[in-house]
Amino acid sequence: MKDYTIQQTGQFEHEFYCTKIGRGGYVLLIFLSFYVLLIPLFILLHEVGHGLGAVFASDSEVHIYLGIKSEKNKENFKIGRLHFHIIWSYTGFAYWDARLNKRQRAAALAGGPLISLLLTLLFGWLTNITSQNELHQLFFGSMFFNLFQFISTIIPVKYPRWMGGYSGHQSDGLQLLRIMKSVN
Repeated sequence: MKDYTIQQTGQFEHEFYCTKIGRGGYVLLIFLSFYVLLIPLFILLHEVGHGLGAVFASDSEVHIYLGIKSEKNKENFKIGRLHFHIIWSYTGFAYWDARLNKRQRAAALAGGPLISLLLTLLFGWLTNITSQNELHQLFFGSMFFNLFQFISTIIPVKYPRWMGGYSGHQSDGLQLLRIMKSVN
């Protein structure tokens, strides 16, 4: 029988965790953590990107929603001109003053996909430098989700019904394209 002692670093050996909950349980725990915590966080960060674009390009107040805009989704906290309305969700939106000019709207719209692209690059780099299998999988999944989010928001499209909370909304790319084509 193996002696599970604390290493000099003060951490249990990795094998100890896998033995206690089983290899499949460990992978399941990583998957659930990713699905329940990280995906909503990445969606929120995408929306923060929109908010930062609007705040840096204008003097607008920005309301960032994780979840739908409704009476139930009240403001939780505020950081500067960013107002956060957060309920656990897989959808997010950012709202700013309608009085933004063309350049300011473009900066706000580009901020979300830009953050998703930066997160893709960050997690791609972390995937490449990480040798521990579970962290490697977590970083790879994070990279893949943010890449998917970047691509699905930058392609000019009106979201179909099967996209749930985004159904009928225009992608960031379509809104940017329409701004570039507009005369004003």
